[in-house]
Amino acid sequence: MVRDRKHIQESRKELLSGIGIPEPAPFRADRFQLQAVESLLRGDDTLVIAPTGTGKTYIAVEAIRHIAAQGKRAIYTAPLKALSNTKYTEFKKLFEPQFRVGLLTGDRKIETDADVVVATTEIYRNDLYSYCDSYSLVVLDELHYLADIQRGPVWEESIILSPKSVTLLMLSASISNPHEIADWISTIRGKSVSVILEDRRPVPLRLGFLHPELGLLPLEEEKGKVFPEVHQFYSEGGLERNGFSRRGGGSRRRGRSRQRWRR
Repeated sequence: MVRDRKHIQESRKELLSGIGIPEPAPFRADRFQLQAVESLLRGDDTLVIAPTGTGKTYIAVEAIRHIAAQGKRAIYTAPLKALSNTKYTEFKKLFEPQFRVGLLTGDRKIETDADVVVATTEIYRNDLYSYCDSYSLVVLDELHYLADIQRGPVWEESIILSPKSVTLLMLSASISNPHEIADWISTIRGKSVSVILEDRRPVPLRLGFLHPELGLLPLEEEKGKVFPEVHQFYSEGGLERNGFSRRGGGSRRRGRSRQRWRR
């Protein structure tokens, strides 16, 4: 039985508490960020594993700034064209007019000889087939794509084919065996690899459930038990009532023929 609405409203308020724009404060780099930058300045390949929102991009920006200030070139690779376009816009604001920023994807080519180039990982890998040796720093974002069955070889080849003269900065939030990965990279490239780990999450994760009738609810109560209204939704067949099928993990909305989706 659904409890009183006041209880639900209070639980929802607690779930959403603290969300908003924080008060302005002077920026201070975290210890792991400083360690990573120092490692890169030594010329070591560096693998950084840290939760989303901890500031991994700061490491890339500082390393790129240092490389560009020496008259050398850097490339930042991302797995998606949309993300590459976003980083391109962000980096233009950060680095220009002091350093030129270019973009290299399958759709767009802008100032590809710039001091800082943003590219998709596939494009960088393809350039390596032509023995491209024009960068001093290569940032490989989302390194956990190494485990992807279809796209993993792109990241593998990007590491294997990158010249030893290049310093690699590899970023991820979800690699569980970083030291094993680092040992493989060190063996392949014949260089030491620094592993920088950070497990503190500055922005805590909160699990919620969007109830079709009650709206947003916490997924769990304080003691770790499933929120009663969420438990009730599933125990009373809420998925089926709302047009979804549990069978096979798929979904089937009422009034739609499954044959329609096979065409």
